[in-house]
Amino acid sequence: MTDRRKGSNQNTREEFQAYNQYGYSYSHDEQNSGAVQTPAPAEAAKKARSRRSGGVFFRVFVFLTLLTVGIVVVLQTVFRLEAVCVIGHETRTAQEIINLSGLSYGQNIFSISTDDVRANLEKDHTIILKDIQIKHPNLVYLQVEERYPVALMQWLGVHYVLDKDGLVMEESTGTELIGTMPLVTGFRVSNAHKGQFLTVKSQLQLEAYSRLIQELNLQNYAKQVTEIRLNNPDNIYLVTSEGISVRVGKPEDLKRKIQAVRTAMSYLRALDEDAGVLDVNEPTDVKYRPDN
Repeated sequence: MTDRRKGSNQNTREEFQAYNQYGYSYSHDEQNSGAVQTPAPAEAAKKARSRRSGGVFFRVFVFLTLLTVGIVVVLQTVFRLEAVCVIGHETRTAQEIINLSGLSYGQNIFSISTDDVRANLEKDHTIILKDIQIKHPNLVYLQVEERYPVALMQWLGVHYVLDKDGLVMEESTGTELIGTMPLVTGFRVSNAHKGQFLTVKSQLQLEAYSRLIQELNLQNYAKQVTEIRLNNPDNIYLVTSEGISVRVGKPEDLKRKIQAVRTAMSYLRALDEDAGVLDVNEPTDVKYRPDN
């Protein structure tokens, strides 16, 4: 009886032989046969870390998704062009210039290219884009300058209207434009096309013309001049509406020279002079030589 209990409390070993090739043996402790196995500490920590990393990844994914959606919504609703402020226009309306620029209300302000706006405005040779400023979130400033016809030139039987920089604004084979602006003579022209700058063989002529015509307009005296003679850019002559030839000389100190012309012509008109040469090359020593 005692031997039987001892045998039941001891570890039993059973051996099985299968197919005469493989043997299987196992041992079990009757006292521990009902115990629950627990995972090793290292394996439990690994699983906990895996769960934590999975949770962090999910939260980051949700955050990035919400952030992306928020950015898209802001770009679609806030950064939209609502106003264009045009500065410097006179004869053209602000809306005309906006239409020429290619800007459209409601477009994404980040899609606006200053190079594209400049290229669009350059298609109209009467507009000069001086500056463009994009003010976030929804405003654009355009500073422009309009080109004006200030002088005439005749070449190969065609009359060309020039601006102050020598850009050809109009061309005509008629004579209806003659007499409304100073006629420029003496240009050695190589090419002339509407919308392009006049091509001349002497750049000094073009520079002298530009400086002189701008000073005449600044002093509001261009309408009193019927002809600008530029055969020699270092010895310029004007012809006034009274018929007086004016020697300006070099295109230097033009402000004082044109002031001298205005003062002297007021005196000559009072004397009813309509022919002769007025020399203002030295504006402090003005000379007049009548024809008779």
